[in-house]
Amino acid sequence: MERRVVTTGMGVISPIGIGKEPFWQSLVEGRSGIRRLTRFDPTGYDCQIAGEIPDDSYKDFIEPKRLRRMTHLAQLAVAGAQMALADAGLGPSWANPHAVGVILGTAGGSFKESLEQQSILLEKGVGRINPFLTMAALHINSISAEVAINAKTQGPAFTVTGGCASSLYSIGIASDMIRSGTLDMCISGGVESPLSPLLIAGLCRIQELATMNESPQQASRPFDQGHNGLVPSEGSCIFMLEERMHAERRGARIYGEILGYALGCEAYETLGLEPTGESAAYTLREALSRARLTPTEIEWINAHGSSCPNWDRKETRILKKVLGEAAYSIPISATKSMSGHAFGAAASFQIASALLAMQYSLLPPTINLDTPDSECDLDYVPHHARPLAPQTCLINSFAYGGLNSFLLLRKG
Repeated sequence: MERRVVTTGMGVISPIGIGKEPFWQSLVEGRSGIRRLTRFDPTGYDCQIAGEIPDDSYKDFIEPKRLRRMTHLAQLAVAGAQMALADAGLGPSWANPHAVGVILGTAGGSFKESLEQQSILLEKGVGRINPFLTMAALHINSISAEVAINAKTQGPAFTVTGGCASSLYSIGIASDMIRSGTLDMCISGGVESPLSPLLIAGLCRIQELATMNESPQQASRPFDQGHNGLVPSEGSCIFMLEERMHAERRGARIYGEILGYALGCEAYETLGLEPTGESAAYTLREALSRARLTPTEIEWINAHGSSCPNWDRKETRILKKVLGEAAYSIPISATKSMSGHAFGAAASFQIASALLAMQYSLLPPTINLDTPDSECDLDYVPHHARPLAPQTCLINSFAYGGLNSFLLLRKG
């Protein structure tokens, strides 16, 4: 019998809410979480705004002693995983801990702590650095290890990075390991803590960030003619993935099923986009084939929608190339318009919003879409949430280096 993969728990720590209910309420009400940066003084930066987590309440999920030894990235990962486990009614006692894995995705790692510890080293010498933070900041797999230690899982625990598509990569790999029988359950998703001076400066230098510093809540504008760059954000979105029969035997609530995914690379340029869209179109067709869906069976799309003009236009071209006339009748939401772009965690937030939309029969809007870009002519659910009960959803996620990834969900 074919093994199927479902989601039974989620933990959300985002700029628009900590916990799935506050996150969902902000989405359907169209509330932006973008504000002026406070992680550091952004004066002099082209982009001075970001999506910051509103408070530190998520730290209550972590023992104080361990908290002091963790990077911000690890704190977000452990707290998000704890929330997902509680939501799924699981852990930390497992019938077979070797059949439970941890596979997380992140793009940037722990920039903030790396820079801080380097400054301490240069100014005060070797004896003054924090060995715990130093090793954790340099060891990207520490976030998965910390989650495994906290949850007492003993299956594979590792971190993958595929740029801004990292969390889709992690969830896809986790679902493969469950389908193959390697795992019965997996804690998987994305986490990102990118709001460091160096990373923001670098993105400003390549003109990838929005510059509407006086109107931060209007700055993320996917598919709008005023889109001029992404708005960086931080957060964690972690899921409990399970083999379906395993979940049903224990009476778990099932949010949705992962039908299939596909990953690809344009092999074109590090920052540039392959102009024809054929490579990305091939990958999307592969995802549809593996999910055993036709274009007309897709009922909703949660877009990458980064608010970068070239990327928004690319996404629209790909959808029209693969879906044909169906592209014009499928509603599309770009939730980064509210939460900003959490890089390696971004696809996880998209998946969470999709699972909740299917549960509540309501599509989140794309806010700030006042006048669509002339090349972005699809139905992007502007301004207000829309009543609809989708049974299937397509998740799009792209990354620098020409990475294209797609995942398809069905309501549980």
